[in-house]
Amino acid sequence: MRRNLRHIRISKGYKEVDVIAQRVGISTSYYYKIEQGKRTPSVDLAKKIADVLNCTVDELFYNESLNEMSSNPSRNLKRR
Repeated sequence: MRRNLRHIRISKGYKEVDVIAQRVGISTSYYYKIEQGKRTPSVDLAKKIADVLNCTVDELFYNESLNEMSSNPSRNLKRR
């Protein structure tokens, strides 16, 4: 999650997060926590962030670990 969000933020020209945080109505520190994966935004907040960055929620919050799991299914088998 955090790689996508940070990468998209920077690619859209937002070097600092304060403008995005202000536009969506949260503190800068809360935004950083979302970007770091320490907090999960509500659906509404995720949509607001996506709107500010002009992309979809899926693009921002695609779970990279799911992609890794699907590419290596034997790694994910539980041993009994």
